[in-house]
Amino acid sequence: MSSNGLCASRGTRDLPKRVILLIESSRAYGRNCLLGVADYVRAHGGWQVLQVERGLGERLPAGLAAWRGDGVIARIESARMADEIARLRLPTVDLRGVVRPPHGATFDADHEAIARLAADHFLHRGFRHFAYCGFAGVDFSDKRDRAFRAALEGRAASLESYAAPRRARGQVTVLQSEAGGEFESARLAAWLRRLPKPVAVLACNDVRGRQVLEACSQGGVPAPEEAAVLGVDDDQVICELSSPPLSSIRPAAHRIGFEGAAMLDRLMAGGAPPAEVVLIAPQGLTQRQSSDVAAVDDPDVAAALAFIRDHAGGGLRVAELLQRVPVSRSTLERRFRAAVGRSPAAEIERVRMSRAQALLCDTDYGLERIARLTGYQCASQFAAAFKRCVKTTPGAFRKAQAVPRG
Repeated sequence: MSSNGLCASRGTRDLPKRVILLIESSRAYGRNCLLGVADYVRAHGGWQVLQVERGLGERLPAGLAAWRGDGVIARIESARMADEIARLRLPTVDLRGVVRPPHGATFDADHEAIARLAADHFLHRGFRHFAYCGFAGVDFSDKRDRAFRAALEGRAASLESYAAPRRARGQVTVLQSEAGGEFESARLAAWLRRLPKPVAVLACNDVRGRQVLEACSQGGVPAPEEAAVLGVDDDQVICELSSPPLSSIRPAAHRIGFEGAAMLDRLMAGGAPPAEVVLIAPQGLTQRQSSDVAAVDDPDVAAALAFIRDHAGGGLRVAELLQRVPVSRSTLERRFRAAVGRSPAAEIERVRMSRAQALLCDTDYGLERIARLTGYQCASQFAAAFKRCVKTTPGAFRKAQAVPRG
């Protein structure tokens, strides 16, 4: 028996440690945790890893009780899962934060830091009205709701939380809540229509953020002009398939996986677990179209912003914009500058440049094609505008943003 009361490590020190990973690979968060573990193993060696392919909410493999190893890294989702893992009597590190393993360690995202980052993102854009949309009874959602309120205390004109219906008695799973949320569009839309505008909405995760954006569309609430939406997890597939694409906070899941693996190494060597849950601050925020807006109370300017967002890539000019907004050019210029700090023409170019940068990063399109897709007449006109606005050439920008391979 080891000093921490767990079964002693199998074999001699020269044998690799056998570690099982019980982490879902169906979502970006779990995959990034796995990549963090992989980087630790590659850097330090000495492990033989068994990675069990699983999704959120899946039962543990039937043969787990007979498995013989040295340690476990898991995202423990329930008391039942915790009990099954505890029966192995092995050093265990949890990366989920719901149930702490006996004589083990738990890592979790820092929900307060996530909430502060969201609040600062919205406050910087001038929002005074805020809302939170989560899943009632889901642990991380409730934590983020409380933290978002704390982060905005004394700084918000209003803050409302969506009263989502509870799905079941007892513990509510993420998958149950997400599945139920797919049928809440009408209820969500009615809630969104009642909120003061413009409003900044933090969703508990990216799935909930996508559901909020769908409800905005159904309820006639323009996003991001009347409702700016921010998710959490930065799951690229979910965010990019949302309409408009969803801004999202990037939790440091890779670091959580790496630090969790380092902790398991210490536990397998006989070290004592930390007394508290280890909280890891988010890595940053990926801004996409769903929150790429300044809070604007002026309805004519808000309408102009929405039209620019949808038509800037088609060669939009200010004269065409004026046909859609019932004010004179001088009035629109003055009110636009007062609301967003730049002219309508500058906003058109800003939207074009944002789209151009995305195309340079995400496609291998040539400059002629990108020019056409962003409203410029030819590649040379586009390249000149890009260098003026971004202070570098399109080619240099694309090279700098390229992901190293190897």
